[in-house]
Amino acid sequence: MRYETFEKFALLLGGAAVLSALVFVRNPPVIEIAAQLLLLGVVGCAVHWGRKGGMAAAVAASLAYILLHAPSIVAAGAMTASLFAPLLTRVLTYGIVGIGGGELCGRIKYVFSAMEDDSAVDEWTRIYNQRQIARLLSSAHGQHVRYGNPYGVIVVALAPALTSELRVTKQRSLLRSVADHIRGDVRLVDDVGRLDDGRFVVLLPQTARSGALIAAERVRAGIRDLVGARDESVDVQVFAAPEDLAALEALAEVVAPPDAAGEGSA
Repeated sequence: MRYETFEKFALLLGGAAVLSALVFVRNPPVIEIAAQLLLLGVVGCAVHWGRKGGMAAAVAASLAYILLHAPSIVAAGAMTASLFAPLLTRVLTYGIVGIGGGELCGRIKYVFSAMEDDSAVDEWTRIYNQRQIARLLSSAHGQHVRYGNPYGVIVVALAPALTSELRVTKQRSLLRSVADHIRGDVRLVDDVGRLDDGRFVVLLPQTARSGALIAAERVRAGIRDLVGARDESVDVQVFAAPEDLAALEALAEVVAPPDAAGEGSA
């Protein structure tokens, strides 16, 4: 199953659950109808944008639900137990669905790829490997050539000193942590992979250079804090189409499998 199919299925299932909750409740209050619709919005954001999008949606939905209850709180003159209980329940629900669901969806995307083709996922980090990144870069380049769609690429290189003195198990743990951090720090629509030479690559579809630069700085700062490294220990390069098209084509050639590179030069 492709993730796009799962996304549609999850939204359909969420919509059906919300509709069922409203149908089987006789004359549901307007506030509860709104609460269910807000929950559906949180589900949609978590499935499409991952943990960060789900968290933002959960916060927004919680604030909206609290505002809906504001007249009742004012009328009661204080926050009563009967008002606090549904508020707490809804806020917790939005948080669990938004944050937990978003994190789960972020992992499922790569699980589906492994189920379809285990050679598409890096064994150590469980994100995309170089072969799959090559395919994605080729696809993004094709979309740009045909339709002018912009895209950005972030290349992250860790200084060898960060891993050279670690045992293999420690190296693997560190690289898995870095991969998980990058995956959680970008949008769910973005693709994250690890090249054979150890560099990480983030492909940002439909992203202009300005957006790619912002994402790159956030990723760099996050990795630096995660591993406790100095700035120079985490090198980040940013490329974007159409500004850096030549550099992107060169990168695609570097990561392309030998057979694909040979076909391209024939």
